[in-house]
Amino acid sequence: MSDNNTTTQATSSLLPPPPQMEEPIPPWEQKKPTAAPAPSYKKTRADEYFSSGQFDKDVAAYQAYGKRTTGYANLDHIQPFYPGFYVLGAISSLGKTTFAHQMADQLASAGEHVLYFSLEQNRFELYSKSLARGFGQTNRADAAAQNRPSSYPTPSSIDLRRGEGESYPTEMADQVNQYTKAVEDRMIIIDGAFSLTVEDIAQIVNDFIHDTKCKPVVIVDYLQIVAPSTQGNKTLNTKESVDYIVHTLKALQSDDELTVIVISSLNRQNYMTPIDYESFKESGGIEYTADVVWGLQLAVMSEEIFNKEGKIKEKRETIRDAKSAMPRAIDLVCLKNRYGIANYTVHFDYYPKSDMFVPVIGP
Repeated sequence: MSDNNTTTQATSSLLPPPPQMEEPIPPWEQKKPTAAPAPSYKKTRADEYFSSGQFDKDVAAYQAYGKRTTGYANLDHIQPFYPGFYVLGAISSLGKTTFAHQMADQLASAGEHVLYFSLEQNRFELYSKSLARGFGQTNRADAAAQNRPSSYPTPSSIDLRRGEGESYPTEMADQVNQYTKAVEDRMIIIDGAFSLTVEDIAQIVNDFIHDTKCKPVVIVDYLQIVAPSTQGNKTLNTKESVDYIVHTLKALQSDDELTVIVISSLNRQNYMTPIDYESFKESGGIEYTADVVWGLQLAVMSEEIFNKEGKIKEKRETIRDAKSAMPRAIDLVCLKNRYGIANYTVHFDYYPKSDMFVPVIGP
């Protein structure tokens, strides 16, 4: 009897333990697949639209934006800055972030609320750019007033981040005071460190509108590093993801009648050719979706050599010399415009050390 029991116990010890039964997950805790956003549209009968007075209200709202400007005098002379979906493209290291960020500061100084989504640079980098620009602008104004070079300091944003502003504490305090007094609480940087999805951006914008009852200018820097979204179990490829982001941002802009500016990188194949739609071919359906498409390029790109095949070495040398010039001559080229002149070019002097674009007025 005891031998049988011993055998049974030994055999049982060789068997695997019975499987553990997992507790069922309550329905409200179950993770559901992310669904594609519901389509956004408005259905309006013509007779109701006009008889309700909505047309007159829309005209008045549109007129109210007629006096809004970007702060770039040469651009504002040509381009009305109505609500819409704007795209700014440029090759790497040409100053597209600086151009958009300076515009954001100028808009905030003029009374607009700005949400600047920075997915690459953080608030420390961007706010130090604002201060460096202030030093540069003060130096230029001082030189113009005295009709001679100014001794006012012109630290770069990197200098300021290294603490070199401690060498001139009075000027540093003045620049901080002037900047914060100009923009007050209207310049808001959201640095996402490559992690924000387009749904996150839309949620932050909608929450801001709900909480403040005002419509901000939205700047996304930049398109290609918005974190990819998931739609159910489907993984989007790069082109599908960029298309989805562009269309979602356009829907956000249209639904709330916002001004949305998206920065985009350009194809590497187009680095030695004048900017055109081909430069944006990996940037979603921008040519169809955007209301305004801008491209920044070196002014030398308008020279005849860049419209010809070959001469790669000569082109590279010309570009290298143009990049090393101080100031750097930059053109803003408009490729599409639903609000005015279809194509135009405006000129800027770019001072990289001061993170500053200066409009070139005149021929």
